[in-house]
Amino acid sequence: IEAFNKFAEQYADFTFSNLLQYELNRFIALVPKNAKILDIGCGCGRDVQYFLDYELQPIGVDASSELIKEAKKRVPDGDFKQMDMLDLKLEQNSFDGIWALDSISYLNKSLIPKILNSFNKLLKQDAILFISVRQGEGEKLISHEKVGKEQILIAFFSQNEIEELIRQANFEILNSYVEDGEHFTWLNIFAKKK
Repeated sequence: IEAFNKFAEQYADFTFSNLLQYELNRFIALVPKNAKILDIGCGCGRDVQYFLDYELQPIGVDASSELIKEAKKRVPDGDFKQMDMLDLKLEQNSFDGIWALDSISYLNKSLIPKILNSFNKLLKQDAILFISVRQGEGEKLISHEKVGKEQILIAFFSQNEIEELIRQANFEILNSYVEDGEHFTWLNIFAKKK
């Protein structure tokens, strides 16, 4: 969190215009009209703005106080809260969708089952979960160019591993695919709460 706080404006400048339009549009197509969406690890608010543009009701949460400040500055109509995903103080069974783009990659892998179970509790029945993680094995310290090349611990997953973790948290996998990125290979998963 310290690295994101220290380089919040730089990180926001790097990421604000870099939309994952296919994934966002697919997610929007899977949730109801006017859906209440939770953007976990919302960063600078880029995806909250996209959801607002489609008349959804997003709430963006991030553990970084400085990124939340950037989000409020860049998306003045957005609803943003500084909150650690390990301690989400939000109403259970109240969201139609959770958007978790690369957010769980910054956690110790041993915490992932707990996090996914908490996501499940926040979602309504048949609600949609989108998760994107880096493909690979274990956990590694990575020099992150978007935060001044600070060393950040990143969790990597195999496709089977992340799918099984999601299933164990009582989700049905709707679609799971691998996508090559600029620096990493990504695993993108759409799932539905059972």
